[in-house]
Amino acid sequence: MTTISGARVFDGTDVLGTASVSFEDGVITEVRPGSDHDGDVDGRGMTLLPGLIDAHVHLRGAGNLGQDMRYGVTTVLDMFSAPPQFTAMLRRRAARHTEEADLRSSGLMAGAVDGWPAVILPPDPSGWRMPGLSGPEDAEQFVADRVREGSDYLKVFVENSADVDRPVLSPETVAAVCASARSHGLQTVAHAPTRWAFRTAIEAGVDVLTHVPLDGPMDDDLDLAGLVVCPTLTMMRARADARSTDELLADPRLLAGLDKEVTDALRAGDRGHLPVSKRPGTDYAHAAENLARLAEGGATVLAGTDANDVPGHAAAVLHGASMHLELALLARAGMTPREVLRAATSVPAAVFGLADRGRIAPGQRADLLLVAGDPLTDITATRDVRGVWRSGVRFSDDP
Repeated sequence: MTTISGARVFDGTDVLGTASVSFEDGVITEVRPGSDHDGDVDGRGMTLLPGLIDAHVHLRGAGNLGQDMRYGVTTVLDMFSAPPQFTAMLRRRAARHTEEADLRSSGLMAGAVDGWPAVILPPDPSGWRMPGLSGPEDAEQFVADRVREGSDYLKVFVENSADVDRPVLSPETVAAVCASARSHGLQTVAHAPTRWAFRTAIEAGVDVLTHVPLDGPMDDDLDLAGLVVCPTLTMMRARADARSTDELLADPRLLAGLDKEVTDALRAGDRGHLPVSKRPGTDYAHAAENLARLAEGGATVLAGTDANDVPGHAAAVLHGASMHLELALLARAGMTPREVLRAATSVPAAVFGLADRGRIAPGQRADLLLVAGDPLTDITATRDVRGVWRSGVRFSDDP
């Protein structure tokens, strides 16, 4: 049994005060109030949180999952990886390797034939090609194939044909995918970074919207209280601002977990080939203001980054480190630190049916993050990581 004693405990919902948390065989066994307990780990002056859940990533290799763990992200929700055998390999690794973040995945994303996202994939040596949908009649087969491959939920690419240079799904096809997914018991998540895409996804019946409009304010007549949104403000800022990595480069706490080659490349301006958007009206202020409206209007907000770096290479949005930037951006947009921490722990666990994590309580998985300071008063305190446990096993970079 392991006990972390004397830390301030945020249980995923609220602050419990100072307490000791014990766990054994990967499961939390006891939470005892007070500071007068002996423990294996001295948490005095620190805050103990549930392991963070990044509700929007893309995986390019197992190294992403190790880097997530280094920054206290113990679960990631992959929103499109390919081909299916690659995703299956990462699933098997995640099940066995406690030094890597746990994984849930949409597998392949629903998109149009010869359109996005198929066009961004390099040729596969095996000859595999990304399947696409030509109309509503293809929805049931696409969903059934994803169910067979083990997808935990479905991702749908929603864009206006006027905004992109490749075929996109019609609104009718998006609605058909949502209906088919619902019949199979799966939630749908929509890529919706514009005002048009956001509204179209809502009208199609999508369960979770990811991104927020960068091109202007959301429509005034939307029922915000009924929405579940993962705004990915880190990516929205990166798409609007060529200097979006400055905050990362200015914080030694975030740089500490990155290879020198990566930080050197970032300082040289390497953003992993992510361009700044040239769409008319693009402005990060729109994304921040839309998030503020969503939070004030009662929407359910999830913390997610859209991290998509190749392990060992620079990118505008990096696994692990970017989660802490996301938390700060959510707070700057108007959410309280308590709301932000919920959005990174208990709320995504509840939305995606991860009943065994996201909270610190007896019977929950011992996925834990110990940080110096108090993120309830300064959200950037999450960046000062002092310990990470997945299923009760403490993370270490040592081989």
